[in-house]
Amino acid sequence: MNSRSPQEGPSPEAAAVQEPTTGSDAAVHVEKAPTDRGPGRYLRVLTGVDEDMLAWVPTERARYTALGGVVLGTAVLAGFSMWNALGAVFGRNYWWLALPVLAWTLFVLNLDRWLVATSTGSQWRRRASVLVPRLVVAVFLGVVVAEPLVLKIFHTAVEEHIQDGRKQELDDLRGSIVACNPLPTDSRERTITTPSDCRPFVVASGASPTGAASQLSAARKDASALRKQIDEDTAELRRLRDLTRRECAGASGSGLSGEVGEGPRCRRLERQAQSFEAEHPIGADNERLVALQRTISELESQVRAGTETAEQQRAAEIDRQVAELASHQGAIGFLERLEALGDLTEDVPSLLAATWLIRIFFILIDCLPVLVKFMTGATAYDRLVDQRIASTERLHEKATRSAESTVAEDLDVQRHRARADGDMRRQRIDFEVRRHTAQIEAEGSSAVQELARRLRRSAASPPGASEDASTPRPRNARVNGARASSRTSAEGDI
Repeated sequence: MNSRSPQEGPSPEAAAVQEPTTGSDAAVHVEKAPTDRGPGRYLRVLTGVDEDMLAWVPTERARYTALGGVVLGTAVLAGFSMWNALGAVFGRNYWWLALPVLAWTLFVLNLDRWLVATSTGSQWRRRASVLVPRLVVAVFLGVVVAEPLVLKIFHTAVEEHIQDGRKQELDDLRGSIVACNPLPTDSRERTITTPSDCRPFVVASGASPTGAASQLSAARKDASALRKQIDEDTAELRRLRDLTRRECAGASGSGLSGEVGEGPRCRRLERQAQSFEAEHPIGADNERLVALQRTISELESQVRAGTETAEQQRAAEIDRQVAELASHQGAIGFLERLEALGDLTEDVPSLLAATWLIRIFFILIDCLPVLVKFMTGATAYDRLVDQRIASTERLHEKATRSAESTVAEDLDVQRHRARADGDMRRQRIDFEVRRHTAQIEAEGSSAVQELARRLRRSAASPPGASEDASTPRPRNARVNGARASSRTSAEGDI
């Protein structure tokens, strides 16, 4: 109910309450309290209370003043929540955000005022029937208000988690580009996971060292194998020559004869050494090894130059894609904060419990206007409201019946007038018909009399007098005579 202004007089219902009668003619005079013009009046406006009716129960003013403070507190809390939410959405708090924050605060204030003002009355069944839907509305509103406040409380941990995630995303991008564009100089000490699809990460390079690196690797393998073969052949030839020298010198030992001079064994060992040297051209192998080493040096120079170019191109591509991804990340948004808070609560059960406790706390705060209104129970003001509502309903019912009776009488009069107008129009039409019929009969009678007079004048005139040169003679005298006799008889009848 809207509060009455101080200048308005008491309503008829209030006047009825002002002077109740008991039994006899004696009346008990009940006076209202003076109008309260203090600051508490403005808080009570937020509850939708009627100050004119509340003046009959001034002890209820403190209760409704406190309830107005609760409504104002929840609206301010909702405005602070919207301020934080908009700041998270736009990245910072601009001055013009005060306009939507003020609109949201007024909306919540008016909604809570409606929830409280429509929950009056002393009948418990009626109060309980409106409690559930209003409590559901308050809970949903509390959820909307609570989430930005929860994010504000945990904003440090949320922002750190988001920054770590963004840094990890950039590192993964760098690793993917490096893994999809390997260079011969890359260190393989740590394992880099290669993406399943490298097409977005391939760097277009005009001077790729891949071919030269393959040739260099093959040349190094050939040189290593040739060097190993040369070492083995040199060692074997050295062994054969040393064995021949010792045999010819008459040294004793395993496989030696111990005889000095060029005997059969000495010559046989010398032939073995010469045959081995002929079959294994160590000098030619050394020349091949030198040529391979020159080739390896040239390939190393090519690979080094190509690697430097490819590495520069890869580094430039890494910088470009990393800068592009960083530009897309931008400021930390509201949805990103929600997602980060969900990730944190999944990893830390205690944090999950803390966030839900805080949410429930803010939801309960937003539901306080409705809960306080119902926890206080039916008050004297509520009973007065019931009386006024009942009185208003009775008066409205009587006024409706009176209006129905008036309208019914008007409709009856209109129907009677319509019937009377119909009868009058029918009588007027009948009169016009009779007058028209009489006029036609009178005109017919006059025509007949006029014709009879002419016939009489014709019959009374002397023969031939009526025959004038100007008068045409009837073609059939017999017929005319018959017509004249008939008209004479008709006139006589008339």
